[in-house]
Amino acid sequence: MIKAIIFDCFGVVYHDRFPDVYASFGGDLEKDKEMIEALIYETSAGRELQMDEKIAAHLDIDVDEWKKASIGTGHFNEELFEYIDELRKTYKVSMLSNIGPNGLEAYMDTDVLHEHFDDVVESAKIGFAKPEARAFEVAADRLSVRLDECVFTDDRQSYVDGAIAVGMKGILFTDAKSFKNQLQKLLD
Repeated sequence: MIKAIIFDCFGVVYHDRFPDVYASFGGDLEKDKEMIEALIYETSAGRELQMDEKIAAHLDIDVDEWKKASIGTGHFNEELFEYIDELRKTYKVSMLSNIGPNGLEAYMDTDVLHEHFDDVVESAKIGFAKPEARAFEVAADRLSVRLDECVFTDDRQSYVDGAIAVGMKGILFTDAKSFKNQLQKLLD
């Protein structure tokens, strides 16, 4: 029986402009994909503290220019928030985000998150990043549910696969409508 729904942040609950900003400085996301993913992962686990500096150096721009262009330029997925609020009447609802040591507050108003979620788990603060098993285990533990009682959604297949590997149900997020349909099938 499903008791909890756990959401990713960036690309699901919050849409940032990283791809657009990176491209605006001449970055090639496809060519640099491996480097960017490694930086994001290490930052999210709290092991890399210089992500902005490394991206700026790679793009050959000033780090302050990168930060000014990339931080605070996103928006919340309001359609999804409406659905989350409905889910919360029946299920425990949480967010598990891969985020660096500066935390979510460096990118958004975290009070908004606490209005919609029972818990918010930030990877660098727990020392484990998706798709590490321990990240999913901590998220479930903090909701006092078993892994097999959780559905996890993320816009990255490797993170969904990590959740499935520990016993959660997983849904690859593409948009709110598709997510609602897939989740309803799991809940029925």
